[in-house]
Amino acid sequence: KNMELYQLRTFAAVAKTKHLTQAAEQLAISQPAVSAQIKALEEEFHLLLFVRTSKGMLLTPEGKILLRYAEKVLADSETLLKQAMILQTEIHGTVRLGLNEGEKFLKIEQLCSFSATKYKGLKFHIRNSNSSVILQDISENKLDCGFVFGEIPDKNISGIFLKTQQIKVIAPVAWKERIVDATWEDLIKLPWAWQFSDCPYRRIAQEFLKSHNLNLPESTFLADQDRTIIAFVSSGTTLGMVKESDASHAAKKGKVVIWQKDCLELNLYFVFKHDRQEEPLIQAVLQIVQNVWR
Repeated sequence: KNMELYQLRTFAAVAKTKHLTQAAEQLAISQPAVSAQIKALEEEFHLLLFVRTSKGMLLTPEGKILLRYAEKVLADSETLLKQAMILQTEIHGTVRLGLNEGEKFLKIEQLCSFSATKYKGLKFHIRNSNSSVILQDISENKLDCGFVFGEIPDKNISGIFLKTQQIKVIAPVAWKERIVDATWEDLIKLPWAWQFSDCPYRRIAQEFLKSHNLNLPESTFLADQDRTIIAFVSSGTTLGMVKESDASHAAKKGKVVIWQKDCLELNLYFVFKHDRQEEPLIQAVLQIVQNVWR
């Protein structure tokens, strides 16, 4: 009888855990089944793979050599399956996608439209969140991918650059004359509405001010949405900082004025786990995003 892939998986699991019980739990099979599979492999190879010791199941010298080949066969079989899925005309699956901004800004309508045409087998579960939580959720496999602002601190997460976004200071309409010639030094003396501390806007503002030997002003109000910051500012008592498109929209409606002397910049990325970038699901989503954003 020829060996099977599942026997090689069992071999690798016992080698890793050094215990039949733990290997059985990891593989979700019974301990006698694990023993039988190891025995079948040993008979096939005409070699002893393990010795039982007080420390558990330890590989024999021959077992150590064969484990390297077994692991390569298992890795190659995974690659083969992934490649076969990529070559299928239709990819099926659910994409858990994190949004750090509004659907219009992130072109979600175009993304869904392109997906419906090109990848009919894809479903999207969309979660509105913020950049730091999206990065955390991708790291913990709670999300497959998402949009984030700012640099990516986790080396296990990869990203494709989409655009550079200007971040503008906004003020109450009644403060127009007060801020027109103001400097950063003048602005930080005034009341501010800020996003929470994990927001990239606040982080780059803090870094920018620190580089000019200035401190981030204390917040009079805190919020996690640009529209809430705009509401605070339009009430007439505080400054705020929001992305340029939101600032311009609010200014056109007469809700706020924009400080024109300077602005900050943030990069927008589409991110996913580095070790998943060859998966058909991630490959499909990357193609969709790149087509929509090119």
